[in-house]
Amino acid sequence: MIGRMDQRITFQRAADVSDGAGGFIRTWADVATNPTVWADVKAKSGSEALVNGRMTASLVTIFTVWNRSDLSELDRIIWNGEAYNIRGILRFGGATLRLQIEAERGAAS
Repeated sequence: MIGRMDQRITFQRAADVSDGAGGFIRTWADVATNPTVWADVKAKSGSEALVNGRMTASLVTIFTVWNRSDLSELDRIIWNGEAYNIRGILRFGGATLRLQIEAERGAAS
């Protein structure tokens, strides 16, 4: 059963831009078509770990949106001003397909 799609999220895609010194800088920009959509958002799990002497935390969240074909695991979601790296996309539903996107905040992309 799908929840209420009452949260606004934005999809972004990475692009490597020349830094002028022979290297590249990774930047993020909204996807070209309908970047901001309504979604149902549910927390799935969270964890903490000690990495290089520092505590880090991550949160896995499930975002459910109406079907679209332009997203991949290389993209990310912005929700409430925070970036979530897309980890997996599942298409489900009958006549009205939806996407269930598992994304993680607090983890390197």
